[in-house]
Amino acid sequence: MMDFIKQLLGDGFDPTALLPDLWAIFDKLDVALRVVVLAGPLCLLGLGLLYLLAPPAEANHIFGYRHFWGMSSVEAWQFTQKTAGLVWTGLGLGMTVAMSFICNSYRDMAWEAMLFSALISVVAELLLVFLSTLLINALVILHFDRKGTRRSTREEQTT
Repeated sequence: MMDFIKQLLGDGFDPTALLPDLWAIFDKLDVALRVVVLAGPLCLLGLGLLYLLAPPAEANHIFGYRHFWGMSSVEAWQFTQKTAGLVWTGLGLGMTVAMSFICNSYRDMAWEAMLFSALISVVAELLLVFLSTLLINALVILHFDRKGTRRSTREEQTT
């Protein structure tokens, strides 16, 4: 088959010339991995600041941190947005600093170690975001009931 292609295209044609230069790709690998590792924390920081500084005024199904109990009333919605903003801004800022240190060490690593470090970093980011959503949901459930009314504190119940 290869001989047929060479005859068809001429004797001077080398099909391996069509393949990309792998070393040129590996030279740019550290930049691509830095973008991949830092994209998540920066997006989380941006969303946290957006929910904190410019949250949607009322519950909707398009924009905002949506939780069933948080969408039951305006007060619950505002609490949910503020809580999500605080948690995600803090987590995004912390993860951005931590991932910056990790990305800074890429220049001294072999490409296999860079790939493994980036994979571990992205998995850790996803796990932290998942845990933060559980925390936000738990805080909303602790402060509001299913109908969106604020739960009374023990001091209010005794008086």
